[in-house]
Amino acid sequence: MKLLVFSDSHGKIDRMQLAAGQTHPDAILHLGDCFSDALELQRILSGVQFHMVKGNNDWQPVGENELLLTIECVTIYMTHGHHYRVKNGLHALAERARQKKANLALFGHTHQSLIRQEPGVWLMNPGQMLLHPVSYGIVTVEGGSFNCEIIRLPGMIN
Repeated sequence: MKLLVFSDSHGKIDRMQLAAGQTHPDAILHLGDCFSDALELQRILSGVQFHMVKGNNDWQPVGENELLLTIECVTIYMTHGHHYRVKNGLHALAERARQKKANLALFGHTHQSLIRQEPGVWLMNPGQMLLHPVSYGIVTVEGGSFNCEIIRLPGMIN
């Protein structure tokens, strides 16, 4: 299963739509900032499964701050990251993911793409869609294992 992962879209729905057209995902995961962008993209791409969480700039009464998904025996923890102060380090996020028994924790907030293995859990931040470099993540889940990659959208300047 191919998962397309976004965070911090900040109104750049066209860029998310471009990435979806290039990757043909089975599902789209949005990690907050801006939740309403994910809702709009869900309306545009009506045949694609969506999972989304709210970020620090999302004030809608709907939506969760964290989600736990299990896909083909891989447990994925989703959060924006601000509740775990990810700009100051990843220890609290990794600990929360381990508590949830997640194999992979997806987060945003820092606007910096990252794939890192911590004891007992992998962490991935897909980056952001607003400013150069614009990036998103792909998580491929197959046979109970997963692979993460960061993709940059070339030529995207503000």
